[in-house]
Amino acid sequence: MSRHPNQKPGDSDQSRSGVSEPGRSRPTQRYLPYFRRCTPLIPGREFAGTVEKLGAGVNEYRIGQRVVAYPSLGGYAEYAVAKTSEVRPVPDGVTSAQAAATPTVCLTAWFGLLTDGNLKAGEWLLVQGGSSGVGNAAIQIAKHLGAKVIATSGSEEKCRRLRQLGADVTIDVSQTDFLPEVMRVTNNRGVDVVLEMIGGDVYQKSLQALAPGGRLFSIGGAFGSIPDSPPALGEGRKATRFSITNYLKSKPEDFKQLDEILKLIQEKKFQVVIGKSFPLAETRAAQRYLEGREHFGKVMLTM
Repeated sequence: MSRHPNQKPGDSDQSRSGVSEPGRSRPTQRYLPYFRRCTPLIPGREFAGTVEKLGAGVNEYRIGQRVVAYPSLGGYAEYAVAKTSEVRPVPDGVTSAQAAATPTVCLTAWFGLLTDGNLKAGEWLLVQGGSSGVGNAAIQIAKHLGAKVIATSGSEEKCRRLRQLGADVTIDVSQTDFLPEVMRVTNNRGVDVVLEMIGGDVYQKSLQALAPGGRLFSIGGAFGSIPDSPPALGEGRKATRFSITNYLKSKPEDFKQLDEILKLIQEKKFQVVIGKSFPLAETRAAQRYLEGREHFGKVMLTM
């Protein structure tokens, strides 16, 4: 970690916030060469804080207002700059930590399930890696949509917590092969949708868990490779790759969907799971903790 001058909202559509809670995500190995080429670089794709300065012509927000932002970079800092299109207000009753933990995981789950997943009420969803931030969000969103959820994790204690979040069935993959169990639960039909983020053998076996007409969408291979081009599948099955970053680049107006999610949090209809927090100065320790695969929910940095 090193010191950098405070960023300034030079453009007419930018604001600068004092950061109180940056969210932390796991960078996959495929992005590390990019980070090395671009140094010095301030990572941190999401944060929440209080508006300190506004660019000329910005009138959607006011000095002192609490906001959450998703600028893709710059969040691991005391101050960060974001465009107004990347910022949403934080409602009363939602903490800055809850807000900062929300954009990546909740919008990934929300739009992934509704677009590539096309999840409908009554369908079966398999969430691989349910104890992750995206997994926690996907379970709750799927139940909000009226779906049935099978979630995997690496210990019985984590499985117990996933059931508390709403999972109908959990599988401790340290003890049980998930594929036969999924087929047993669904009467050998398979699931309608798979949210996959593990990669490798888990990705390949997840394809086998799809029912006819089933949809698998992958959001990355945290611990194994995934095909650059998703394989062709029979009986109407389909596999895709989903990126919330690419999705919002093509449909930036959909970032406003965060308002509905924050409202669900405000109404206590949605639980933000923060597994552990680290001071900003201990960013490296936070990264090591993420890589250890012991976390449950979102890992945060605090000021």
